[in-house]
Amino acid sequence: MPALSPTMTEGGIARWEKQEGEAFVAGDLLLQIETDKAQMDVEAQDDGVLVKILAPEGAQNVRVNSVIAIVAEEGDDIASIDIGALSKQPEAEAEKVEKKAEAVEKKADAVETKVAKTEKKAEKAPSSGLSSPAAEFTIHANHIANAAEIEGTGPKGRVLKGDVLQFLKAGKAVISKPEISKPAASKPVAKAPSSGNAELPFLVQSLEPSVLRHLAQVELAKRSVVVQVPATRLVQLVKANRGMTVDALAARAIALALQQVKVEGNGVGVVTDGFKVAEVAGAASASVLDLAQAIKQARSGPASGRPAAVLAGENVFTPDTLPDAAVVVVGAPYASVSAAEASAAMDSALNDLLGVSTSSAQPSKQASTVIDVRVISNSPTVASALAAKIKGFLSNPELLTF
Repeated sequence: MPALSPTMTEGGIARWEKQEGEAFVAGDLLLQIETDKAQMDVEAQDDGVLVKILAPEGAQNVRVNSVIAIVAEEGDDIASIDIGALSKQPEAEAEKVEKKAEAVEKKADAVETKVAKTEKKAEKAPSSGLSSPAAEFTIHANHIANAAEIEGTGPKGRVLKGDVLQFLKAGKAVISKPEISKPAASKPVAKAPSSGNAELPFLVQSLEPSVLRHLAQVELAKRSVVVQVPATRLVQLVKANRGMTVDALAARAIALALQQVKVEGNGVGVVTDGFKVAEVAGAASASVLDLAQAIKQARSGPASGRPAAVLAGENVFTPDTLPDAAVVVVGAPYASVSAAEASAAMDSALNDLLGVSTSSAQPSKQASTVIDVRVISNSPTVASALAAKIKGFLSNPELLTF
């Protein structure tokens, strides 16, 4: 079970696109994985055969890195593989997770009991003046002048956010918004006592995680340049040559682009299974087949080197590589048609539906295959230059196969 994001710990098998005994090539869709947030496709990184499916469709709570299927290359001897032992591995993982969850639950019960006793002792105790960050932000945002009168129900009389909201609901709060005025120069301005926390940190703490992720994506978009690369010949080349991958051609294109764009650092790297960066040796000089194997080994190995550019997947965000390296995200191939062709196809479908014959009908053109390439860098100039060079090389994949 692959980890499709740094925070993913388990997932479900939505659908197997290949059946047992069926062969596949690099780039083919193997299965669809679903999490509580999204459903994602998993593509084959190399050519092979799907020998045995261990996690069937509909399986839920499958732990990351547990065995979900056995794949092999054509002609491999699989008689020595203990399929029964591998089949029990997900069950063993589930038992470990269940035992760990029980231990955590017992510990939480103990903590809850201890907190309940503490709160019971503090019920009649006067407020200590302490308040949680959420409560202090609510007091500050609502300009409550008599915050000292709020009775805390938390441990040791600590004022919680609910206490402040109840205080406001009861109509006991005295609201005092400060007037914006310029003090006289002759009179010194007395500083209000500081609570030790500014408003901005509270605002950041109060933001929902989804809002923070959206802000991060907006900031990332400012550093990105996206180009659309014609990829019909590239996909045909990969399918016609066993062992060749899109990633290998992309790494070769990046290495050649770095020779023409002035950037800091040297070499091309990839993101490892542990979400670190590892440099790929010989990206500009090794054969494409050797480069494909080098990328595969680098992804499963430790972090190494400080490459000038990093090849990352669509669902992997690597902030650790910025600002020292540019990040290149090569998307999956997809079919593309122009707006005019799409409009003509829709008109033709409507005419067929209504039974209207058109004498000027023209044969529809086959949709072209394209790939989106995103280059992320702190320098817009570097991002634009690298994106243009990479597009030029990937548009002519025959130049990369030496």
